[in-house]
Amino acid sequence: MKKFWITLTLLLTMVGGLSLINANPVTAQVVTKHYTVVPKTLRGHWRHYDKKKKGYDKVIFTKWQWKYRDAGQKKWHSLSGKTFKMAKHVRASSPWYSDLSITKSGKHKTYTVGQSYSDMWPSWRRVKRNGKTALRSMPAALGQKVSSTYYYRY
Repeated sequence: MKKFWITLTLLLTMVGGLSLINANPVTAQVVTKHYTVVPKTLRGHWRHYDKKKKGYDKVIFTKWQWKYRDAGQKKWHSLSGKTFKMAKHVRASSPWYSDLSITKSGKHKTYTVGQSYSDMWPSWRRVKRNGKTALRSMPAALGQKVSSTYYYRY
């Protein structure tokens, strides 16, 4: 009989302790930030010879960043998947967005790379050309003849 009362007391104590722990859950507001990662097929240092400017256009894709420099220019243009900005016209549940936007389209792994919440950015696709691996850049020009540019590793 004594064991019964001891077991019952321990059982009630454990149930009471667990109910106190679950009675006051801690609530916190979580800000969700989505990092943009560049696909492995695009990563690397790529260049294209521009005949008009007589120099190389260069593109660098790293895990978190996209950099671009025109031939004859010294300044790099870059977008980061880790840099966040506050969106003005986005759902309240996710007001933060990264500077870099990558969208996959089609079954051939074509990626549109550009700045978030903007348009008219080129599409990139890894291809084989003249026996070499290249990145094919297709501009996003609507209603115009589309010509591709091929970037090779350097």
